[in-house]
Amino acid sequence: MNLNNELIAGLFILLGFVLMFSLMAILVAWARRRSKGAIALGAFLSIFAPDPTLDNKIKLVEEAKEIQCEEDEKGGE
Repeated sequence: MNLNNELIAGLFILLGFVLMFSLMAILVAWARRRSKGAIALGAFLSIFAPDPTLDNKIKLVEEAKEIQCEEDEKGGE
């Protein structure tokens, strides 16, 4: 029974990947034809795309806060 459930789950995952790659291929073909809908969809989906520089920005802010705290401690003495 457990093996059967794992097989069904694996098939659903495989089906999901096949559908996802098929959808991506259709969207690429649609974008190559310079469709306005493809451009609008790309702009809409970019809203939800992760920011690749977010980690660097967070580190810079944390370092700036540490420097500010150190300056405040030195000025208070």
